[in-house]
Amino acid sequence: MSKKGKHSKEEKSKLKVDNKVLKIGLSICAIIAIGIVIYSYIMRSKEKVNEQPEGQKEDESLEAASIEEPIVEETVDSNIENLINEIMTENNLNESNFFFFFYNIEEKKYYFYNENTYFTAASTIKVPVAMLYYDKITDGELNLSDTLLYNSGDYEVGDGSTAADYSVGERIPISYLLKQTIVNSDNTALNILVNSIGYQKCKEELTKYSDIELIEDFYSSNVANVSYYYDVLQYLYQNADKYSELIEYMKISSGGEYLKANIPQYEVAHKYGSYDGYVHDYGIIYGQNTYLIGVFTKGIANASDLIADIGEQVVTCVEAEELEETNEVDYYIDTTESNMTNTLEIQENDNVNITEEVE
Repeated sequence: MSKKGKHSKEEKSKLKVDNKVLKIGLSICAIIAIGIVIYSYIMRSKEKVNEQPEGQKEDESLEAASIEEPIVEETVDSNIENLINEIMTENNLNESNFFFFFYNIEEKKYYFYNENTYFTAASTIKVPVAMLYYDKITDGELNLSDTLLYNSGDYEVGDGSTAADYSVGERIPISYLLKQTIVNSDNTALNILVNSIGYQKCKEELTKYSDIELIEDFYSSNVANVSYYYDVLQYLYQNADKYSELIEYMKISSGGEYLKANIPQYEVAHKYGSYDGYVHDYGIIYGQNTYLIGVFTKGIANASDLIADIGEQVVTCVEAEELEETNEVDYYIDTTESNMTNTLEIQENDNVNITEEVE
């Protein structure tokens, strides 16, 4: 009896262990099953979110494309081309005595005339020379308070007060020289700036503002063309933060003559030049849009008046065109969406080392 009872207890103990293992196994299986169900649910939810009808995808693509700003390609401004042709006819201008560029920054419209012919640059070279110094100041090579030596060979007759304020052998602050060079077109100040770099090295450094291939005469004398000065002005405009002081000096230069003479309502940052029959002006006109313009002449009577007239006519022409385009857009909106009806000439002697004329 006792032996039989002993065996019964062992069997019961074993049975309890087996039951525990079974319960644990069932629990594990249940957890795995629940995990599979949850995983399947999540994956189906993601698939539903990602599912879109083909037509809807195309509509969304079109909508996204419509939000993107349209790409404006550069085009010739035919109105400016026609205007310049008329002005040339009226004033007997041609490839031997007239050179011109125009560019509308916002509209990306342009017109160039005689852009590859070289001419004596006169004081227009003073802007890229000043840019070189502002570059060196930005790069930490120089400070505006640094001084440059005034040598006897730097003196040249012309406007400005460098020769009156300083004597040969004195050192002059770069800040003073830059202002005199641009605001008063001071030839002596220019020579000090150029000779402190070295004439040849200076001309080589001036090439960095343009991508065009320059002729050999550019490096040995003061010649340039429309393409070069257009590139210089573009570089100046695109890096306006670095050249902010220079641009402000250009705005107050020339005493209101040349390009700015007939458009006093607008700011004009420009630099004129006059030497031996060559009279030029180029700059930035801040009108309804922003315009880069350059007018360069050779042997033209009353050239400064002609330049002023061209500046005025160009601005009038392009802004009349822009106003017309704006009115067309307004009319289109009103009729399709709202169903409503449209209710002293400055004489300058530029006979300085860097403005030496090429025969």
